[in-house]
Amino acid sequence: MDIVAKITMVASIILMGYSASQVVTSYATLCEKADAFRDLARENETQESDLRRSNLALSLALSIGYVLLVHFSGLVPWISAAIAVKLALTLFFSDRELCMVIRGVEFKKSYFWLDKADAFVNVVLGLLVALFLVL
Repeated sequence: MDIVAKITMVASIILMGYSASQVVTSYATLCEKADAFRDLARENETQESDLRRSNLALSLALSIGYVLLVHFSGLVPWISAAIAVKLALTLFFSDRELCMVIRGVEFKKSYFWLDKADAFVNVVLGLLVALFLVL
């Protein structure tokens, strides 16, 4: 196993762990964290556009980095393409969630469950990539 595959495996496990923590987060905890973040943004007088831009830049850089790692690990190209599409959806959900938090919109239960499903798919994605690299 080459170094890129090893780094990809570590990144997959990190993706899996972070996403698993999102899956087990309760609705009440999510609302508390959203309120704390909104209060912090107001205290610092941060503009919505600045928060969205920094969230997009960081998330996009991490997503592109992960897709490139998967691609150069020797997995078939369609797996990299599928991961890119999935992470693009995650970026979309992340941006919507950030907008809801900043604007003070209460999370609907349906969106909460959609966020959980997205995180669960990311857990499965990380696990499958790690398994593909080992097998």
